[in-house]
Amino acid sequence: MDFVLLVLSLALAGTCAGIWLWLQAHGIAERLRRENARLEARIAHQTEGLRRALTTAEGEVDRLTAELRTRGEIMQALGRELRNPLTTIMGFSQLLRADDPANPLTARQAQSVRQIEAAAGVLLALIEETEAFMTGGDGGGSPSLHRVDLRLALRQVCDGLEAQAREAGVTLACPPPAHGLSVMADPGQIRRILRRLVENALRHSPGGGTVRMEMSRAEGRIIIAIHDAGMIPVGAGDDRPFRPLDGRDARGGTALGVASVQRLTERMGGALTMARDPGAGTIFSLSLPAAHAPGLASSRQAVVLYIEDNPANIALMRQAASGLGLTLHAATTGPEGLDLARALRPDVILLDIGLPDMDGYEVKARLDVDPLTRHVPVLALTAAVSAPDRARGGAAGFDAWLAKPLDLAALAAALNTALGGPEVDADGRERA
Repeated sequence: MDFVLLVLSLALAGTCAGIWLWLQAHGIAERLRRENARLEARIAHQTEGLRRALTTAEGEVDRLTAELRTRGEIMQALGRELRNPLTTIMGFSQLLRADDPANPLTARQAQSVRQIEAAAGVLLALIEETEAFMTGGDGGGSPSLHRVDLRLALRQVCDGLEAQAREAGVTLACPPPAHGLSVMADPGQIRRILRRLVENALRHSPGGGTVRMEMSRAEGRIIIAIHDAGMIPVGAGDDRPFRPLDGRDARGGTALGVASVQRLTERMGGALTMARDPGAGTIFSLSLPAAHAPGLASSRQAVVLYIEDNPANIALMRQAASGLGLTLHAATTGPEGLDLARALRPDVILLDIGLPDMDGYEVKARLDVDPLTRHVPVLALTAAVSAPDRARGGAAGFDAWLAKPLDLAALAAALNTALGGPEVDADGRERA
């Protein structure tokens, strides 16, 4: 009997213990469920908050992107607008500087023209740097090659950096004018290259030093040698000049590294090399293909139609055409230009792209479908100079894409090609 009671007691105790343990476990499970529900609610709340924040951030990114795109479009439009008056300033300066035995410039007038060209060159450099920044870096893509007066480009760069050189106590020894030193290059890119090389030389020249620049012709190429006066420590590696610049340019913007300059040069069929100066410092040698001298060798007086809405640019072109022995007719609107093209049957058409009523692309398309004008060469004269603009111009069938501000020598070379003139050498003699 006692044994039975003991068993019953143990069974009852085990049952009670089991019930107690079950209650304990149930309580814990309930607490865990409530805690899990709270955590899920908190996570859901935080997730919703993060989702709202992400939506807000995406909206802000879209807003900033649209704002930056708008600002970029405004800056590019401003650059195009500035190129038009620069065409007038630089074009008339080139005409004044041209050798004219009947009306030679006095020394004072020549100096004034140089100052105008220098100031215009600085403005053009600012425009080109802004455009390069907005389009991203070193201007990738195929360059647009034209005849460029390398002496004038270097002179513009030196004049633009003269204030920086004075502040650093360094003398810029720019070479004197020389005949026949023109190259085939992208005008905007070549000015950027020269500016970066001269800036690089300034940075590595101590106060009281001189940055020397020499120009020469050798085997169909034009070479500019830029000597800096920097002292290179004994044992220093040869790669120092081809490392990027310190990230700042003369106006506080992002500087283009010399390695990037080398890539730009190679895209234009040129070469950039570095050597140690026997005295001190470094010599950068920039070599580019020489350009043939422009000249219109046509036996007859060619008729040119210029479609442009800017009166000053038309006045400039009239003087340039007179000097080239051309008969120029001008139209200020697209429809007027189309009517004149059908009436005149010109030998070549110079066409502004940014016409107000009917843009140059539409004018070109209408010229192409008209049997009377479809065979006339059409040269674009435009402030739209980006790689996409040039690609669109090529697709539209333009025979040449000439950037404003216009280099009159490049214009003469393009006209010579369009009119089927013979190739001429650097002295203007017809090649065999």
